[in-house]
Amino acid sequence: MKRRIANVLKPLLFLGIGLLLVWWSLSGFDTSDKEQILSSIKEANYWWIVASMTFAMMSHISRAMRWQMLMACVAPKPRLINSLLAVSVSYLANLAFPRMGEITRCGIISRYEPVPPEKAFGTVITERIIDVLSLLLLTFAVVVTQYKVIGAYFSEKVGVPLMVKFSGFVSSANGLTYLFYLLAAGMVAAVLWWLLRSFRQTVVYQKIISLGKGVAEGVLSVKKVENLPLLIVHSVFIWFMYFAMVYICFFATTGTANLGPQAGLAVMVMGSFGIIATQGGIGAYQIIVAGVLVLYGVEYSLGYAFSWLVWGSQTLLVIIGGFMAMVALPLVNKNRQVFVQE
Repeated sequence: MKRRIANVLKPLLFLGIGLLLVWWSLSGFDTSDKEQILSSIKEANYWWIVASMTFAMMSHISRAMRWQMLMACVAPKPRLINSLLAVSVSYLANLAFPRMGEITRCGIISRYEPVPPEKAFGTVITERIIDVLSLLLLTFAVVVTQYKVIGAYFSEKVGVPLMVKFSGFVSSANGLTYLFYLLAAGMVAAVLWWLLRSFRQTVVYQKIISLGKGVAEGVLSVKKVENLPLLIVHSVFIWFMYFAMVYICFFATTGTANLGPQAGLAVMVMGSFGIIATQGGIGAYQIIVAGVLVLYGVEYSLGYAFSWLVWGSQTLLVIIGGFMAMVALPLVNKNRQVFVQE
């Protein structure tokens, strides 16, 4: 019962933070600013928005193909259509519950394809590692190549706060504190060793070990990929589509039409951190993107309107695509065996 309550409260908390950020950001606009935001959204050229959504769909297909390649290393190769539908549902699940999408798509693919769920989950972890490394690399590239524009902003908003927290921890951790941490760690290690020694004799332990081996095999699937260059191409293509779907939206509004690819890359990278910060990125994405666009000479209100166009169109695509995928899954697999994983 407590777990169910926690599962409900957790997404509500993230959603609440996002809505609070939306309210807070809107409260800073006067009447003329709000009218300008609404006008910019109404007068936008939505053909560019449609093109952006098309790029997003292409990234989904590429992600499904990359995931298919990883799963083929640890199980019979699943059909691309099932991989794509599972990915589409996972995006929708992530809107409702943080990180639920990864579990959802593993459950779906294991239901309709002979892929053990623990191995599927391992391949998803590998995907996430690739994505995190890609985002960090792109962040480094943006900060270094555009330091005069965005480097100082990133340092002030992200780097300085982290350094303050770290330095505060170090300065407060004197010799006695270090000794306390060392003793506490030793006691915890001793208790864990005793518990593990007793737990090894149980059936549950054997099942956990088996599950861990399956996940590890999935994680290491990248070492067995037959066509590693193609996997890299998919990874590059996915992030290029993320860039393209942001950059193409610049042409949808007069306030951003004169911006170049550098600004598009900066918005894509920094906006990604906003997507991670709150439920579906609501609130945080808009504030971050509008703040970044100010650095490129765009009025904050116009940048704020632009952020809603990008975020709204992509969220709409996720919702429509996710529900369509849920309907399509049983129809596509109507005459196929359903796999029940023990």
